[in-house]
Amino acid sequence: MEYDTYSAEALQLAVDLANVDVESRADVEEYIRANAEWFTCRDLRLSDADAADIAELAKNIRGVVASRSDDEVVTKLNQLLECCSPVPRATNHDGALHLHYSADTAPIVDQLGATVAMGVAHVICRYGRERLGICAADDCADVFVDTSRNKSRRYCSETCASRTTVSAYRARQKAQA
Repeated sequence: MEYDTYSAEALQLAVDLANVDVESRADVEEYIRANAEWFTCRDLRLSDADAADIAELAKNIRGVVASRSDDEVVTKLNQLLECCSPVPRATNHDGALHLHYSADTAPIVDQLGATVAMGVAHVICRYGRERLGICAADDCADVFVDTSRNKSRRYCSETCASRTTVSAYRARQKAQA
């Protein structure tokens, strides 16, 4: 699966947000600081309302990814888009023409929400809901992007895949003994 760099980065921003421990204010603030280049505002401090809105945004992204049917993904994706109110506009601030999905003067939560909502929407509409998944490992619930040719990825990382394989092997060995 190939998609343009800006869309890929916006989608990764969404996946990373879905995987943030939104119960931890420190983790949410670290996520914002680590992704500061996405925001035109320089004041990255979050109010309690901002943190709550970001937690809701992460929950909505997970809802889209967890959808089990095309009808459900359409409903969840439209809910995400409605709450973020993206306003596409062209820009070439970095020398490459691309779209931004909020005004430069928009609050940080609006900038984040519009960008991640559009990143998720683009990949689902172009490649299908199966390209986003939740890790199949019993002890992991991370969201991931499936970039495999045949939409077969089940784990968020090689670590989870290996741990699951080893665990299944040991269980079989124990059952045989």
